[in-house]
Amino acid sequence: METKKTVVITGSQSGMGYATRLLLEKNGVKVIGVTNTDDAEIQADLSSAEGVAYAVKEIVRLTDGQIDGVFANAGVGGENAPLVFGLNYFGIITMLKALQPYLKKSLSGRIVINASNSVVITPGIPNDVVDALVDFDEEKAYKLIKENPFWTYQVSKTAITKWVRQNAFKEEWAGSGISMNLIAPGVVLTPLIEHDMKDPRKAEGINKLPKPIGTLPKPENIAPLVKFLLIDDSKFIIGQYIVIDGGTEVSWRGNDHPKTWDISFEDFGKLG
Repeated sequence: METKKTVVITGSQSGMGYATRLLLEKNGVKVIGVTNTDDAEIQADLSSAEGVAYAVKEIVRLTDGQIDGVFANAGVGGENAPLVFGLNYFGIITMLKALQPYLKKSLSGRIVINASNSVVITPGIPNDVVDALVDFDEEKAYKLIKENPFWTYQVSKTAITKWVRQNAFKEEWAGSGISMNLIAPGVVLTPLIEHDMKDPRKAEGINKLPKPIGTLPKPENIAPLVKFLLIDDSKFIIGQYIVIDGGTEVSWRGNDHPKTWDISFEDFGKLG
């Protein structure tokens, strides 16, 4: 008899996290939710090192160390760089590294990180800040973002995307039987977006987005992709950034991808 899988979801009580929780539980998965509110199994501030440490301790306690997957879904926007970088970047990596031994022990560990299609549809994201985050140079990142505070969210999502792309194939992750990927939703009709739609300025920008399907996705439209990556036969998908936005990105950038590899055969032969 197959052992019941256990999955950790951050931001488990609203939006995409909650929709995924319901779908996984419907499929017999035990879910451990982590939020900064008091309506989940674990209450913790994942933007701080102390909060992450507490969450990890409680996750291990509540699961007896049996952890098969993590959906790092919690995220935040705005111009508060310590909060945004802490939750969207540093906190995710710290938590995943702490849970890596347990995911490895699962023999089929899965990680899905909620990134954003803003990484590939937003012009002018300052790459110097992204690079500082990827290099874990916090002081430099905080200094540079002061010049471009509007991009704090996009920078954090770009940095976590680059970190996954640079690490998912390594021994610590894929080599340990852990498949790690990113999903990149566009605007999803969460309560937050529904609230934003009541603001004429924000609604104008949202309504200008291409919608080839004719509407915006709901959280329950995102959850099946997360379920597939977390518990279904998807272990050979490694380090991928999967856009799920109803066609917004491809409407604008359909000619940009795939990008062929501009490398000589001599250099290619040196790889591997």
